[in-house]
Amino acid sequence: MNLALWQSTALALLGFIAGLALHLRWHPLRQHLSDAWDLVRLRPVLVVFTAGAMLLASVLGETRPAAHTLVQLTDWREILLPLTRDAAAHLAVLPHALLPPWPLACLVPLALLFLTIRLWRWPYRYGERRPGPEQKLILLATTLLGFAWLVLEGTSLRRMLPEGAETVKLGLRYIFTAIAAAGMQVWLARFVIAWEKPQDTEAERDATAALEHTFARWQSVAALAGFNLLWMSWRLWQLSTPQSIGGWFWIELLLLFAALPVAVAAVPGHFLHQGATALRILLRACVPLLLLAVTALAAVLLAQYTAAMAQALCATEPLWCLLVLPLNALVLAMLDCWLLLTALLIMLRHGFPRPTSE
Repeated sequence: MNLALWQSTALALLGFIAGLALHLRWHPLRQHLSDAWDLVRLRPVLVVFTAGAMLLASVLGETRPAAHTLVQLTDWREILLPLTRDAAAHLAVLPHALLPPWPLACLVPLALLFLTIRLWRWPYRYGERRPGPEQKLILLATTLLGFAWLVLEGTSLRRMLPEGAETVKLGLRYIFTAIAAAGMQVWLARFVIAWEKPQDTEAERDATAALEHTFARWQSVAALAGFNLLWMSWRLWQLSTPQSIGGWFWIELLLLFAALPVAVAAVPGHFLHQGATALRILLRACVPLLLLAVTALAAVLLAQYTAAMAQALCATEPLWCLLVLPLNALVLAMLDCWLLLTALLIMLRHGFPRPTSE
């Protein structure tokens, strides 16, 4: 039977979707998946915000994913391995950066200013001990440096900067991008903790309470930003050499420390202690996380292939492209939020021993 290209592609996608739906119906983690879906359904703002960040990153981001042609997408032998590697890399980044941190990093100086003001007014509220003068000065200097960086970014939009100023601008951009990723992931973990174990009858206050807890862990967030700076630098190097084996090692590194933002959000104290806690969480939750990873890889592979096929089919129609891009962003954002929230619930429920009832 001779079918048109779009017909055979549609039938293949429908078969894949049907198999994935049956897989989810009897999935051993269906309770976690259902609870995470309830959180996504009750907090649609998170999906919309994530989709908006994806669209901004696709327009203003420094690196954009390579668009596949229609011929490449129909040759499964050639496209399957690159798509699988991209899906695995996407899942590895997800626990560390749900939202593309650039250009949202431009909001970091404002957040630092807000934290600095509150830390100077209520020093005992944001830490186990009163911050010393040197810590306050470091935070104030970082805030001023952030606003100086924004001035450089704004100046570069109007005219070309000298080579030295451009180098400083890019270096500061990487630093504040790492801070943005760390703060957002710790806030998200605290948001899930507030939903999982509510301490307030008003659900609308969960986001504010999560922000306060994130501010209280500002020193650990800074250390987590240092870790983010390491893997983001490795990621930039890997993008310049996409065929190198270092790309797979980079994925394994991120998966090994997938629970680090959760440990920073859930456990107060020194960053090294939180790192040890992250490894214990991963050890206790490794089996359900592996089960989720198999499902997530198939779901992300299907979603990314469908999005790439839609863009390839509309490549010659600018109007259709304007409609497809936000739709793809919404679908991918919803899937990312659902999978990440499921992973966070698994790590919180399996990673910390429950108190035994006498």
